[in-house]
Amino acid sequence: MRALVDAVQERAGSDDPLVLLETAVVVAGETSEAADGLVEHYVGAARAVNVSWTVIGERLGVSKQAARQKFAHRLEVSDLVGDAAESMVMVPRLSACLQAAQAAADADDSVVGTQHLLLGLLHVGAAATILDQLGVTRDRVRESGVRLFEPAVLVDGEGRERRVVGDGEGEHAVAQARRLAARRGQSQFRTEHLLFCLAVDPGSSARRVLNDLGVDVARVKKGIEEWLGPVQRRHRRIGKGKEAGRGCSFCGCTDLGPLIAGPGVWICGDCVQTSLEILRSEQRGLRTG
Repeated sequence: MRALVDAVQERAGSDDPLVLLETAVVVAGETSEAADGLVEHYVGAARAVNVSWTVIGERLGVSKQAARQKFAHRLEVSDLVGDAAESMVMVPRLSACLQAAQAAADADDSVVGTQHLLLGLLHVGAAATILDQLGVTRDRVRESGVRLFEPAVLVDGEGRERRVVGDGEGEHAVAQARRLAARRGQSQFRTEHLLFCLAVDPGSSARRVLNDLGVDVARVKKGIEEWLGPVQRRHRRIGKGKEAGRGCSFCGCTDLGPLIAGPGVWICGDCVQTSLEILRSEQRGLRTG
């Protein structure tokens, strides 16, 4: 307290009571902002290690909803996207959907799973339009989630516990969608990229929900392709002696190393790896189904 009084007197440069009062108001405002910034910093640190809004609210002496409303708008998108935001332009609609997904996960007191991302994508954007056309609604997704998923407490490699409803793979799915946009040569990262990755992963919670609702995933992919548009091909020579402009027949990339030739087609190493991951997921689903 004494330090603040001294700061007011030093800044005011006067003994006039009104000048001191006005200066005190300014200093108090600055001090309040600094205090809020300090708390916000440590709220962000807690969220980074998957501490739930419920626990954070208890420590702050407020409800889960009050804590999230005060701090989430500054934290949630960066929490979900991580380094993706640095290399790809995220459209505002996708940012809004990710915040809606975070809110859905908070309601479950869980880290974000792909079924939460599916709920978020119903908020706005091309993905919402596609899902609307297929009869997918928030209520149906929530009801399916209750039927399909039981909460679990998992321990990560550092011994920290986290509550998970569904697969808890929200961050991974967002990173995959960013890579999809990059592989297609597109500069913007949109809702349709994320929906595509959710729909084609047969082992994801989002895909299980879509299957449970009787949604034809082929129709989802067809609808998405209409929004994604053609692959933006970059014309450059690939390796010594190869023709300029030749790229992967699947993602269109021309700069991910050697291409594997087939009868009239080419495939890059990245798409080979993606294909292997899909096949392994399909095999796991067959073994557990």
